[in-house]
Amino acid sequence: MIRRAQVKISFQNKDKERIVGMLDIVDKKSPAISIIIHGFSSNKDGGSKYVANALSSSKINSLLIDLDNQGESEPVFEDMTITKYAETILYAVKYCKDKGFTKINIIGTSTGGLHAMVFAIKYLGINSLILRSASPSDAEWFKKYVGGNKGIENWKKRGYTKYLDKSGTKRIKYAYYKDALRYDMYKKAKDIKIPTLMIHGTKDTVIPITAAYKLKKNFPKAKLVTIKGADHSLGVDGDYSLSQKEIIDWIKAH
Repeated sequence: MIRRAQVKISFQNKDKERIVGMLDIVDKKSPAISIIIHGFSSNKDGGSKYVANALSSSKINSLLIDLDNQGESEPVFEDMTITKYAETILYAVKYCKDKGFTKINIIGTSTGGLHAMVFAIKYLGINSLILRSASPSDAEWFKKYVGGNKGIENWKKRGYTKYLDKSGTKRIKYAYYKDALRYDMYKKAKDIKIPTLMIHGTKDTVIPITAAYKLKKNFPKAKLVTIKGADHSLGVDGDYSLSQKEIIDWIKAH
């Protein structure tokens, strides 16, 4: 039986705000750890924890973090941008390095995958990327969400738009969209030189599988694994074992 040493931790981001995470150490001798980044408006207690549980069962260390106050961290969701999210990942990496970990993988889900890609372009020092149902362009996604150019103009005039998810209606400032325009991964993925695993479901209705195929074309060292019948959460009729196995095999190989 694997013994888990799960403990809640915290560190500060660039703006001295508290970032809360769950450190899960199951192999004290290993120099490797995987930082798990949740999706947009989610937190570490969502789907990310199931990834952490799968890693733990395979004796792989992990760190789950809340990027903003949709979880236990201090940064205000409404004030966040992709740049700020990538900076927060940087401080999570620094935390892990201070703990003695020398091989760091980043696992990003949906928009968390976009944040991970932006991090990999802006900063060095990680071993590999794992992208789960990743968003290649939040600017493209939100333009469709608000109804095209007219919706973008209304967003700009008002200063914010409304976003509805399972937990309710939230406000997203126009600054998020303006910042997102800087990060079109269809064009910028060519600058990511580290090994990258992409996992995408053929029945993803949030980020279509066609987006993954398009993104893969410009990735120098990316492997794309498609899971037949899987939705955005990478589940097939509630079974997540296929995507979890791909992640575990990748980490062990790298």
